[in-house]
Amino acid sequence: MQVSSVRRTWREQVTLYNAWLRGESKYPAAPPGRSLHEQGRAFDVVADDKTLARMGGVWESVGGRWGGRFDDPIHFER
Repeated sequence: MQVSSVRRTWREQVTLYNAWLRGESKYPAAPPGRSLHEQGRAFDVVADDKTLARMGGVWESVGGRWGGRFDDPIHFER
């Protein structure tokens, strides 16, 4: 398991969002200005599906929101 992304600049979000729109990313990206990564309130994790689901359950049990509920299983936010 590895944390792959936490705080992003607006410009970094633009790059990720455009890549997603072009079909170059497996995971969705919010439009610039609408991502909690830009506020430092989200992080992404690289792990296998089973680990992400277990982490998602734990994260939700402490009040977080897990992206696995909306087709973004690597995403965790608060």
